[in-house]
Amino acid sequence: MKISEARKNKGISQEKLSRAINVSLKHFQNIEHGMTTPTVNIALHICEILEVDPREIDEWKDRRDPV
Repeated sequence: MKISEARKNKGISQEKLSRAINVSLKHFQNIEHGMTTPTVNIALHICEILEVDPREIDEWKDRRDPV
């Protein structure tokens, strides 16, 4: 699931969520578009607000080849 999809499912705007996690709107947009990786605390806060498991967020899945 994408962050944007989870956010829209909860009916929360980017601006409202960015304020809730105490980051700028631009920074949140970068997180949502996968351009910036959030800190663990911010990622967990986003998931808490959106009521999703962090392992379900597509932008944060490990895409490395297994060793």
